[in-house]
Amino acid sequence: MNIRPLTLLLAITAGLAGNAAQAATTGTLRFVGQVNAGTCNLAAGDANRSVTLPPVKVSDFDSAVAAGGLDFDISADCESDIRNVIFLFTGTPAVGNGAMFSNTGTSAGTGLWLSHRGIADIPANGTVAQRSRTIATSSNKAVMPLRATYFKTGATVTAGTLASAVTVSITYN
Repeated sequence: MNIRPLTLLLAITAGLAGNAAQAATTGTLRFVGQVNAGTCNLAAGDANRSVTLPPVKVSDFDSAVAAGGLDFDISADCESDIRNVIFLFTGTPAVGNGAMFSNTGTSAGTGLWLSHRGIADIPANGTVAQRSRTIATSSNKAVMPLRATYFKTGATVTAGTLASAVTVSITYN
């Protein structure tokens, strides 16, 4: 009797028996996730910004209701799927002319006139539609051109400071 084939046969049989003893199992992997829409944020320098208007004189209001306008922009940085940004402006209306934003500084008879530069005023006491502007994005940015101006809100303007706070909030789609 040849022992080699018997040893080989026993080794193969043992190997098959070992595989038969292992139970085959299956399972299902389930994956979950979420795809969110993009976002926009006010540009870093615009989130809490101070805009300094040029100095004006009391006499500038002798024959005009507005003086010392300043053009500036605010912007929102957006992800690529955002097409429009809606800027909404809110603040306290001025006494004497509710369309202007109030002055909490020391100059009596003045308020802040805010406008969408070259397009339309943004009245402090206006409806949401009047205080909102929709700006299309370009290269992942929405840029809102604005103009801020001193405005005569009373019969007399006195020397002092103008301080006005306007809140801007954004929504986007």
